[in-house]
Amino acid sequence: METSVDRIDDLEELFHHKLAQLYYTEQELVEALDEMAINTTNDRMAEGFADHRDETRTHVQRLEEVFAALDRPAERREDPVLDALEQERTTLEDAIQDDDMLDMAYLTAGMMTERIEMTAYEGLTSMANKLEYDDEIRKPLESNYDEEQSAYRELSAMETASDMKSLWDRLTPS
Repeated sequence: METSVDRIDDLEELFHHKLAQLYYTEQELVEALDEMAINTTNDRMAEGFADHRDETRTHVQRLEEVFAALDRPAERREDPVLDALEQERTTLEDAIQDDDMLDMAYLTAGMMTERIEMTAYEGLTSMANKLEYDDEIRKPLESNYDEEQSAYRELSAMETASDMKSLWDRLTPS
């Protein structure tokens, strides 16, 4: 797996670099989502994380289709942004003893991750358009973006859901 970058001289190389980072990110998130689905005590969050884990497996497959359409082998390139988010998640898991508080940490971590993924897909789609790539490359990126947006909306809705009200009431000072 590549970790460093010597030089990027054109938009096509930048596209491939960011694609490889997103491929790494999506693969790593399958495991992280599985862990959060198991560790959360909120049934709705557990189901949401498990559903998105399955969706993320499809994102990985779609990115592999993009690599194939580019006639390049699927390549993973470490992404320091994801690595930092994962480090923060494990730090919080070790530091937080209260289940409800951990659920809240998972909720905010999930929302942050979805925002980052949406931005990554927007960037790749924009580059694909500038490079005049065809639908074989653009459509999988757009499909993944749409599903990331949907996952973000679901997480955001959980913030105000009735089953989260007691958690908010308990965690916020009166």
